[in-house]
Amino acid sequence: MLKKEICSTMMVTANAESQSTELEYTIKNDPTYTVEIPAKINIDKEGSDMTIKASNVNYLDNQKVSVSIAGTSYFRNQMVLTNAETRAVMRYQIVKPDGTVIETKGDSVNGTEVAAFTKDGEVTNKVLPVELPSSTTGNYSGTITFDIGLVDAK
Repeated sequence: MLKKEICSTMMVTANAESQSTELEYTIKNDPTYTVEIPAKINIDKEGSDMTIKASNVNYLDNQKVSVSIAGTSYFRNQMVLTNAETRAVMRYQIVKPDGTVIETKGDSVNGTEVAAFTKDGEVTNKVLPVELPSSTTGNYSGTITFDIGLVDAK
């Protein structure tokens, strides 16, 4: 009777240096911030301040807190105030501290940034009615909605 043997071998280098990989993991704090936007602004003929405040701004990690226009209460998100009694309309503008005028041109105003923060602070824009000679007397109102979130700081 024949017998077969099976052998296995393993090559080991004598005196081999051990090698290692250093592992690191950093737990980062989640970004924090509080943004305060006025609930109501009574606009006068010369314009009225709209102050947006940011507080508790921390751990942004190369980002900024951005406040941008999300929409308005008027058709196609136009920056328009409406007289409820007469249905007359009046445009309005937002003037930023650097003089930049934000106004409706179609619905392109959506996404326009009105304030940005990398630390605690405030930005004061002016809301200005665009009163025309043909404007009807009465009370005008409307709503503007803002998106608030983190975007890459540039």
